[in-house]
Amino acid sequence: METIWERAVAQAERTPAAVAIRGTVDQSYASLIVQAGQLALELAERTPAGRVIAMELARPSMAAAVILAAASCHCPVLPLNADSPAMHREFVLADARPALLVRGLADGSYQVETLDGLKRAETPSPDNGILDLSGAAYVIYTSGSTGRPKGVIISHEALLDRLAAFARVPGFGPRDAILSMTAPSFDISMAELLVPLTVGGALIAAPAGTGADPAIFAAVVAEFRPTVIQATPSFWRLALAWGWTGAPDVRIWCGGEALTPSLAEQLLPRCAELWNMYGPTEATIWVSISRVLAGAPIELGQPLPGARMCLAGPDGQPVTEPQQPAELLLYGTGLAEGYLNRPELTAERFLTCPTPDGPRRCYRTGDLAQYRTDGSLHFLGRADGQIKLRGHRIELSEIEAVAEEQPGIVEAAAILRDVEDSERTHIALFVVTDGSVTDREIRLWLAQRLPPPMRPARVLIETALPRNTSGKLDRVSLAGSR
Repeated sequence: METIWERAVAQAERTPAAVAIRGTVDQSYASLIVQAGQLALELAERTPAGRVIAMELARPSMAAAVILAAASCHCPVLPLNADSPAMHREFVLADARPALLVRGLADGSYQVETLDGLKRAETPSPDNGILDLSGAAYVIYTSGSTGRPKGVIISHEALLDRLAAFARVPGFGPRDAILSMTAPSFDISMAELLVPLTVGGALIAAPAGTGADPAIFAAVVAEFRPTVIQATPSFWRLALAWGWTGAPDVRIWCGGEALTPSLAEQLLPRCAELWNMYGPTEATIWVSISRVLAGAPIELGQPLPGARMCLAGPDGQPVTEPQQPAELLLYGTGLAEGYLNRPELTAERFLTCPTPDGPRRCYRTGDLAQYRTDGSLHFLGRADGQIKLRGHRIELSEIEAVAEEQPGIVEAAAILRDVEDSERTHIALFVVTDGSVTDREIRLWLAQRLPPPMRPARVLIETALPRNTSGKLDRVSLAGSR
């Protein structure tokens, strides 16, 4: 089985002196492979193949080295979100059961910590309840509708197929450099960290704060002159509001949320190319792309090489008629192995379905789309309570489930408000209580259990939540209330 380690080593053998990582100090391909190889020796001494290795790192250069080192040991990485509250972090660690944690230090070095208290971590086996994940490249946790985050398992085969596809479309080559400013716990970071290392290009290790501070971002772009920048629509709105004037030679990869025509119109004059990217974590980073042109509609575009997309009705049968909303199914290369320790959920979301290419293993996205008369796919939104807010995939029902675990809360409903105004869009939580809990106590409860992107901007205590004539919660009424 080929891993990203072998792919990067092969590239380093072809171009050992080429710059792999640009930053305060440039690092060559040869140097990166030596660094990752030394770390791999330490990891292999402390854990067998197939165990998860968690990483908590702020520097892209170190993240790339850890991913390569773990792959050399046939261990998947688990990127941790440093901003997650303690209880959320504890759940992820208890569920994934990583053997080791690689933690970044302030001086740019790292330390490796043993998490299971053993001199050498247990070998994966059914007897000790530890899964053998030796074929996996990484595990990333996403929001879960029951209040339990779920770990998505991405294999090396899926990762390498997708990285090769990116190199072809929208295209990335030896002369390209991509700005790496996305946190490793967000799966699109894998494109920034790893695509360059497979083709001889470079990743630009952005300073801390680049993804949140447009002033730092503008300075970094001016100094390092990347050819590709990947970010969410929310970030681009932030940069434009600050006054970023653009970079004429940059190709922008934009995804994680719906790209609106108004935002596209502002970005197009400020870059060389604008690409709309679509894809859930379960399909490995991105699954489809579309070149955005002035005056043209924004579509899901064509599947990346090896990937496939189709629509299915409630009966599971393909839908081909134009203008008919239906669920989007993904198949072909790049699909996740499933969810860690969640066989029932894996069976529900990954199943064999009829497709235009015959029966295939598909991922049910829960996204609605429709064919236009010209055959293009138009995204319509979610079929359930899942949303995308500032690039983060969020199950509103998870927020509700966590809120209702608070002893004083009788009922909770999370609503996305002001969806037409991207600057004001936020999550509001409406709760009915027994009178024993205050607004402040509810906010503290949520802050201890939910990562920052999932925390409601407003908490409103109600005497009762509105219902429609069928007795169901009237979310439309809540969305338009105070």
